[in-house]
Amino acid sequence: MGFVTIRDVAQEAGVSIATVSQVLHGKGRFSNKTKTLVLNTVDDLGYIPDSRAQAIRASDSKMVGLLVPDLRNRYFADLVSSVEGILYESGYNTLIGTSAENVERQDSFITNILGQRFDGLIVIPQGEKSDGLKALVKRKLPTVFVDRRVPGMDTIPYVVSDPRPGLEEAMSTLRANGHRKIAYLAHPSLKSFSLNERAEAFKTLSPDFFGDGGALTLSSDGTGASLEAALDRITEFGATALIFGYSPDAISCLGIFHDRGIRIGSQMSLISFDDIDVFNLMTPRISIISQQAGHMGRRGVDMLLELIRNGVTGLGPMLSIPTIFVQRESVGKIQDSDSRT
Repeated sequence: MGFVTIRDVAQEAGVSIATVSQVLHGKGRFSNKTKTLVLNTVDDLGYIPDSRAQAIRASDSKMVGLLVPDLRNRYFADLVSSVEGILYESGYNTLIGTSAENVERQDSFITNILGQRFDGLIVIPQGEKSDGLKALVKRKLPTVFVDRRVPGMDTIPYVVSDPRPGLEEAMSTLRANGHRKIAYLAHPSLKSFSLNERAEAFKTLSPDFFGDGGALTLSSDGTGASLEAALDRITEFGATALIFGYSPDAISCLGIFHDRGIRIGSQMSLISFDDIDVFNLMTPRISIISQQAGHMGRRGVDMLLELIRNGVTGLGPMLSIPTIFVQRESVGKIQDSDSRT
């Protein structure tokens, strides 16, 4: 049912293929009852006309769609590379699209996929339920969410990361290195369930390591002004360590720290989510909380191929991959004895 043909519409409505075609193109002389019947059936089945839709689907297309927020973000680029490679090994070609963290662009890509012969779709979704995501459920196209999930869309299986293990290990390491006040920079403007989940996990876990007054959570929208303001507040708070929930914010702030003459690893310890190459190439190298993107991508592909083989039925499987903390030179010891308690 993932790809609805004009024949499906005709059979459901109990009319000929020619009748459906002419009604959709405003041709022929038909009663209002017949026109209404055809148009309602088109809407109920979610039929989307396509130049190739007259060909009856006889076999799998061996094509899968892959939608990510931003290929310029190295984390998503690595995830795409992993997913595309595994799909190729499994005999599938991949059409890759980007949503630019925009719901309208996401839904446009989904609509195009639904109008063509695709066997399935892997999506890093935006925000909450959108018309495009609802269409996927209605059409029952085999779909898997990766990296992010959408609350309330429980029939679509997902594989995401669990931020708690990585955060716990990171905060334990900071505590062992003498840090007593730390900050977390969130990015709620993206309306990402996973990004918001990281911030909530930090708020829940941080009192166990730093007490009720030792942790500060701030927000950024990615603009230079919001990042500068956040860093001013962090300095006022007296934090000696900072965890970034969104890696592009970390990259942007490195330049601000340089301009302010703040030495990373000695005056301020930094940790960022996402294991991207640039963090390992910097001096000092940036400590990270890895979501294990390659593992996540492989499990997402495994889920999708299982759906393609067996169809979509009921509640989709849910999988959470534990995050891992990787310490590098950006995390240092606090030398000031007054900071130790």
